[in-house]
Parts: sequence; structure tokens; C-alpha cells
Amino acid sequence: MNRYSFDIRWSEEDGEYVATCPSFPGLSAFGESEEEALREAKTALGLFIETYRSQGKRLPDPIVEQNYSGQLRVRLPKSLHRQAAAVAAADGSSLNQFIVCAVQARICGASGSKMPEESGKR
Repeated sequence: MNRYSFDIRWSEEDGEYVATCPSFPGLSAFGESEEEALREAKTALGLFIETYRSQGKRLPDPIVEQNYSGQLRVRLPKSLHRQAAAVAAADGSSLNQFIVCAVQARICGASGSKMPEESGKR
């Protein structure tokens, strides 16, 4: 049971902290403090697991932390590849930097805010 992770967030709507377990959609618990919400969520998780087992259901795999290398391979249609390379060249940047900026703009939105862990890198 202790391999499952929880998310804890403040809910303006409920005026309390809400703890959820991503591996078990539908599991949520509330508390006046983060600690109370987590304690209640752990209790709910125990009940979820007990129910799954009694119904012969397979328990979901815990969500584990992923490590990312910062590298990926992307396949593009040739015409899109050509257009992206042309725009990058016109901007005086590499195709790689152009794609990084395009992804960043999509993730961070039009606000142009930087991704937290990458804000000092370009």
C-alpha cells in the first residue's frame, strides 16, 4: 500500500485540502490540513485495496517517478520538417532550438513564462 503516491492540493471550492491517488481514479479525501487529507486518503486507499481484492480485481500499478534524458526522436512529414528548418534559419537559430521553443510555447502558453526547472537554460 505504501508504494502508491498522493497529490494534495488546496480546494477553494471546498475550503479544504484534497488528497487524491492518481493510481485509483475516484479516490479523494479531504482535510483541514494537508496531513489530515493525506491521513484520510491513506484510509480510503486501504478500503479501495480491500475492495479490489475482495472482488478479485487486479490492483493498479503504482505511478513511479520517471527520469527523462532531455532527448527524444520525432518523426515529421518531410514538408513540415522543411518548413521548420526554414523558419529556424530565418530566425538565426538551430532547428533543435526552434523545436524546443515551439514546445515550450505550447506548454507554457502565450504568456511566455519559462518552464520552472529550465528557466535558467536556453
